[in-house]
Amino acid sequence: MRLRRIVDVLEIVVGLVALAFVVMLFANQPDGDGGGRASTGASIYRQSCAGCHGASGGGGVGPALAGQVADRFPDVADQIAVVTEGRGGMPAFGGRLSAEEVEQVVEHTRTDLGS
Repeated sequence: MRLRRIVDVLEIVVGLVALAFVVMLFANQPDGDGGGRASTGASIYRQSCAGCHGASGGGGVGPALAGQVADRFPDVADQIAVVTEGRGGMPAFGGRLSAEEVEQVVEHTRTDLGS
């Protein structure tokens, strides 16, 4: 009888821990509803840019952006134009991303990757 109570309590505890894990898994999604511009820009960067420029902007197929992009494009409009229209090996993203999404990813590269 006493052993059965212990087992019942352990089953409840394990169930609650599993439930808490699932809730935290979904609650901590970086692209959730409360994302705002920074996380949207980060999400777009991960999906569209990281393959060439590296997950943290360190470069790869494309040049490094981290800590360099603002120096390379002092006028943010010039960077937006390159992302939108493409240049050299850089493909144009104007047909894939809205103007707002381009601005968000550019802001992400200048602030979150920039320092």
